[in-house]
This record gives sequence, C-alpha cells and structure tokens, in this order.
Amino acid sequence: MKAKRISAAIAAIAMAVSLTVPMSASADTVYSTTIEGTKVTSFDKYLVMPKDATVPSAGFSFSIQAGEAVDAKPDGTTLPVFAGVGTPKFVLKTAEGADNNNDGDDTTATVNFTSGDAATAEASVATGKTVKFTTASDTSDEKFALKKIEIDFSGISFQEPGIYRYIITEAAAGTDQAAGVTNDTDSTRVLDVVVEDSSEGSVNKLKIGNYILHDNVSDVPVKEASGNTATIKDKSSGFTNKYDAYDLVFSKTVKGNQGSKDKYFKFDVSISGAKGAEIAVSGQGTDFAAEPEKSTSTTYLASDMKTANTKDEDSDLEGQQLKADADGNITATFYIKHGQKVTLQGIPAGAKYTVTETQEDYTANVSVTETADPSDAAANSDKNGITDQTTGIQGNTTAAFTNTREGTIPTGILSNVALPAGIISLAVAGAVGSVIYIKKKKSEEE
Repeated sequence: MKAKRISAAIAAIAMAVSLTVPMSASADTVYSTTIEGTKVTSFDKYLVMPKDATVPSAGFSFSIQAGEAVDAKPDGTTLPVFAGVGTPKFVLKTAEGADNNNDGDDTTATVNFTSGDAATAEASVATGKTVKFTTASDTSDEKFALKKIEIDFSGISFQEPGIYRYIITEAAAGTDQAAGVTNDTDSTRVLDVVVEDSSEGSVNKLKIGNYILHDNVSDVPVKEASGNTATIKDKSSGFTNKYDAYDLVFSKTVKGNQGSKDKYFKFDVSISGAKGAEIAVSGQGTDFAAEPEKSTSTTYLASDMKTANTKDEDSDLEGQQLKADADGNITATFYIKHGQKVTLQGIPAGAKYTVTETQEDYTANVSVTETADPSDAAANSDKNGITDQTTGIQGNTTAAFTNTREGTIPTGILSNVALPAGIISLAVAGAVGSVIYIKKKKSEEE
C-alpha cells in the first residue's frame, strides 16, 4: 500500500473532485501527530415537505464508524482507499452553535427540527446540493428545512498520506418518530478523507486537504486516462427525509326558502396519529370570520365563536395553528356560515380525522369532492360529518357540507279573505233585492 501513497488536490466543488498522485514518502518517514488543514467537515440534513406545511417536530440520529479498505486495481486504474482510523466526533449543540440544534454524545448525534425552523422554497436549492424532491420537475410545490451536522477530525492521528474511509449511518425511524416522516431511502453515506503530505524542509507533516461525501462504498477513485488525477462519482451533500402531509378543507352551503345565510354552524374537528405536527389553519379573515357576528338565527354565543375561530395552541408562528399533543391528538372547533370554508394545512399522511357538524333543524348532507380514496373519506349515517379511520389521510381532501331548510308557506291569503267578503256582499245584495221586491209587490197590490 505504501508504494501507492497519495495526496489530493482540494476539489473546486463537491460534484467533481480530482486527486493528484505525488511522489510517495519513504517507508520510514515519521510524520508529526499534529494534523493541519481543514479539520471539521459537515453534511446536510434536508427535510422536504409540501409548500404549505409547517415544519414538524422530528429528530434524526446519526453515527460514524471506520469503513473498510479497498485495494487499488492491479491495472492501476484506481487508487487505494484506507480504512478509517480513530473515531471522529460529532460537533454537538453549544451556545455558539445552537442553530445546529444537535444533541447526543460525541460519536452519535441527533438533529432536531421544530415548527420554528425556517423552510426554503424548492427553487432555492444551491447548485451541487443533492436534496431529493418528490416532483423534481416542479419548483413550486415543495420546500425544505435544512440542518448541518458537523464532524470533527482534529483528534485523529493519521499516519501517512492517503484516502481514509468512514461510514455515516442514519438510524432507522423509531416508534416515537413524527407522523408522516420517512427516512432517506439510503441510510448510509461514505465519507472519504483526503490526507496529503505537507512536509516543509526537515519537518514531516500531514494535512487534511479535502472531504468527499458520496453514496456507494463500491465507488473508489478512478484515474483519468491521461494525467495523474482521479475522480469519484455519485457525490452527495447529505441525507433527505420526507414529510408527507395533506390539506383538509370543509365548506358550508345553505339552501332552501327557510335557510338562513347569516346563521353560523358549529364544526368539531378531531385528529389522531399526528405526532409532532403543527397544522396551519388557512382562510381566517378571508374564507371565514375570525370574529363572527352573532345573527338572530345563530344559537351560539359570540364570545364562544370568537375564541374557537382565533384559538392558538401555544404556537410561535403567525396565524392560527393547531399543535398535536404528546399522543399526537388534535381537537378544534370552528363556526362558519354560508359561503365560508376552513382549510387545515399540513395534516401528516396517515393521520386519522373526523369532522362533525352539530345537528340543527336543517336537513344535513355532506359530499366529499376531493380525496385520494373515496372509500376512505366516508360520510356518517346522519350525513353531518366525514371521517377516515382506516388508512388515514392519503391526499388532499375536500368536503362540502350542505344544510337545507324548506317550509310550506300558505298561499292565496287575499283570496281566502276576499271569498267571505264576496259571499257577504252577495248576501247583502240579495237581502236588499228582497226588500225592494217585497216593497214593489206590496205597492202593486195596493
């Protein structure tokens, strides 16, 4: 192996690293234990989600260990890779680096996302980043939150120039993982550390010249056909996890000649299996009133309606938010009238829900106009609610609640009143006629 000692030129970008092969050091060369160069590297942790979703509370754990050595091919087309030495340390959460939001011990780290984290539009991904989106061709329907996890190699004593390999592994999701979150399909990344000879005069020194993060342990530096450079393909900038979440919309329509268009109706929402979620309520002030005004036909107190339509669940975000409790449950109440709707944005995939309207003296009906599976979003027997207690929400869902109130109003009132009057008139006319006839007849007799 020593006959093939190498050093590396620092890559211009992570997507195209070139390694140069210098003169090898003598077999008895003793290097200083102090390593120079860039001693801390980092990888990215992306959490991709729909553009309207709130970043969930979710944690992801990582460990690092030495990889295996890979010999150079006998034909000289590849360079050798050494097994990693020592144990690098994760840079953990400190007062100075609290924005990394890491915790754990030195050899493992957990990065935590919360609803307070900023998210970046899909179109803003920097060149060379390997964040994975569900719909790569569309740059407007998703966004991502980003954390950086740092690894410190300052305590590692490399013995000679070369490429040293380490494996970073993301732990499998546990039972306490946030709802709707899935891990990267590839749980490992390969981190190759390029160590160079940086001797000066009689002082033999080593330095870390570059770090190469890539996907596959089978990838090794392949020498170019000409020159003394080598490249590694399938570069990576980190791990991508997904947060699948969907919107639930319900609306109100009033019909019938006795239906009140300004009456408020009460809706109760219950969601389970939403651990870590914080759901944004959209439409307040536009699609529905934040402070409903009580009408004559509304039976609910104005104060109760205002509290329900503006209530927050201990959120630091703007607008109305519904935060799941420790068991993943959310309950909320809304009051809406004819022509209004409520949109619950970012319900985690698989969360089960029920939306129920309080029964009134109206004929209730509900239809699901949009859903991933019509058999899941089922109306209840009273036609005043919808629920999905089987698979949970699997796509954007819209439900239209319609209340109808008809009344038989008596017609022809004037005719009914006029009829007795006509009869009376005829009777009077008849009586007068009779009097005149009697008088006439009496006169003739005389």
